[in-house]
Amino acid sequence: MKKKILLGIVAAVLFVGLVGAAIVYNFGFRQRFEVVSAAQIRIFLGEGQTQELQQGQTLTWDPITSTSPQHKTLYIENTGTVDATLQLNYNQGEMPQGWTLTWDYDGSPVAQSTTVTVTMTLTLPSDIGAGTYECGSGITATPVP
Repeated sequence: MKKKILLGIVAAVLFVGLVGAAIVYNFGFRQRFEVVSAAQIRIFLGEGQTQELQQGQTLTWDPITSTSPQHKTLYIENTGTVDATLQLNYNQGEMPQGWTLTWDYDGSPVAQSTTVTVTMTLTLPSDIGAGTYECGSGITATPVP
């Protein structure tokens, strides 16, 4: 009789243990992911897009031998996740008096994964002096809504 009771208790403990092991607790939650639009560009100095202008690097123009307008062609690739417009920025206060820098970009959106060719033009006054000049500059890419 004691064996039957002991066997019954062992069976009950095993049964409760197995049933307890079969209960799974599920902790549910939701996740939210926000993907933001990013305007990003790469700038190249040659048509083959092998020579990239790096962030913070100096863009060197050819030596200037006359006061006729000087030109520099850039190839700007939109590598961002949105179409973007571009803006040329430079510190006019660092440029000598009478110098101007413009470009022929028309302001139209640059589609993702495409490249536009732009030409910057440096216009100099007739009384330019010899020397080496520098100014801070950059190109801003802004997402098109």
